[in-house]
Amino acid sequence: MEKKENILCNISQFSRKNWLLVILLIVINYLSLYSVQTSGGYSQSWLSRNVGGRGLAMGGAFTAIANDPFAIYYNPAGVGFFSPTPVIASSASNLGFDRTNVTLAYAQQITDNVGIGFGVNSQYAGSFTQRDIRGNPYKQLSSYQYNIGAYGAYSMEFASIGFGFKYLIDNLTGVPTEATGVALDVGAKFNIFDLFSFGLAVQNIGGTMLWNTQQHSTENIPYTIRAGIGLEFGFNEQIYTMRSTTDGEEEIVYIPPTRYLILSMDAVYNQYDLTPTFIIGTEMVLHELIGIRGGISVYGDKYGKPQFFPNTYWGTGISLRPKLEELFPNIPFKSHIDYTVGKEINAESGLLHNISLVFEF
Repeated sequence: MEKKENILCNISQFSRKNWLLVILLIVINYLSLYSVQTSGGYSQSWLSRNVGGRGLAMGGAFTAIANDPFAIYYNPAGVGFFSPTPVIASSASNLGFDRTNVTLAYAQQITDNVGIGFGVNSQYAGSFTQRDIRGNPYKQLSSYQYNIGAYGAYSMEFASIGFGFKYLIDNLTGVPTEATGVALDVGAKFNIFDLFSFGLAVQNIGGTMLWNTQQHSTENIPYTIRAGIGLEFGFNEQIYTMRSTTDGEEEIVYIPPTRYLILSMDAVYNQYDLTPTFIIGTEMVLHELIGIRGGISVYGDKYGKPQFFPNTYWGTGISLRPKLEELFPNIPFKSHIDYTVGKEINAESGLLHNISLVFEF
């Protein structure tokens, strides 16, 4: 009888241990999947990072605005409405933990209906120590990622269609391992009855990375869909008519406002998100020398759960626009400088700091 009870007791303990093991495995598996989902866990996730002072300060609600050179990273159709004057912009973000994001962009209209743009977007992900199989330090490695893109857009009076081709590089400095890839962006921008603008873009279509390892492994880059609306309220715009000196016909001349208020809203969906993220942004220029901006996500996915004000995107910034041409009459360009503070989940402080320069020739 005592032997039988011992056997039953052992079986019971074994069963409890098995159940505990099964529950532990389930929890570990769930947490690992959850961490992949909420931390990115996919190839070239850095491409979904907002760039440029205006876009960052407006929380990324820039798809329908898209009217500075960084438009190529939000909606390539924006370059269709550029002026024939070339515009060049640079942006540098401090992301914390020795990580930086540096971006260069150029855009202009080359004919009445065609605009072009080029850009180089790079991220330095910091350095780390390579160790041998015994754990001894071997060498220092650095991680760099590049996005080199060419963009073009065809515009009509109230609409523009744009395309972008991106060549991608991902490498570790110090070892021969690297990956290269390509991706396609498409976008459209519409002026709706002069009341508001609407923008739509799909990024990283067919994006694939190929590694130069023995297995020649490939990774698919998730697509991103962006849609947005933008409204502009001008405070000092001018509209007047004048008679043409060639045919005598009257022409309407429109001078854009130098003081204005912009309101925008974007919905951004990354392929593996549970729900789109909705972002509102604003830019206000009450004086020609200074502008202020702000933006925040009002609904979206946070840690695998949709919620209001998830605090995943926000930004605020200031734009200084000195009239250098008054101090230096022969200077060949106009310029302004933007400073932005925004959300950076992976930084110790939770903040990123950005400086952007824009030159209009």
